[in-house]
Amino acid sequence: MRSRAALRSVLAALVIAAICWYFGVDVWHALLLGTAITVIFLAVGVATSASDAALPSWRASERRGADGSRKDVETMAWSLRGSWGRIGLTAERELRRIARRRLALEGLDLSNPAHRPAIEALVGAPVYQVLTRERWGRLSLRTLGRTLDALDQVNSNYYPQTREHRRSH
Repeated sequence: MRSRAALRSVLAALVIAAICWYFGVDVWHALLLGTAITVIFLAVGVATSASDAALPSWRASERRGADGSRKDVETMAWSLRGSWGRIGLTAERELRRIARRRLALEGLDLSNPAHRPAIEALVGAPVYQVLTRERWGRLSLRTLGRTLDALDQVNSNYYPQTREHRRSH
């Protein structure tokens, strides 16, 4: 802050303190109020006069990330931490989305009752029940892991491995 601006800030604090003192506030509290009010006005002035304050790129609600971005990973991680050892509803929705996509590779639809025998043969009856159950209770983290493992086995050759991945295994 430049010296003139600093001098103006001090003077503003003293004027506010003098007004407070005039209306019956004791000296120490008047100085405290004058300083606090001046600091608040300076903070608001700095925040609104910043050159990038009008740019919406820093606002989280305005930002659009790509799938798999850091925000997606953070949201998924927090959804895994539910209450009483259960996962959150966001993780359950994501699990069903993954299942629909993975089963679609086989030409199966999770919402089609006619596909039930084929899906059960592919992933097992317990996994099918987990994926199609009504929301009467939340899944445990262990159930989520087992379901993801079963879905991972569905058409595992669909995604080609990179050379680096093959070397590491």
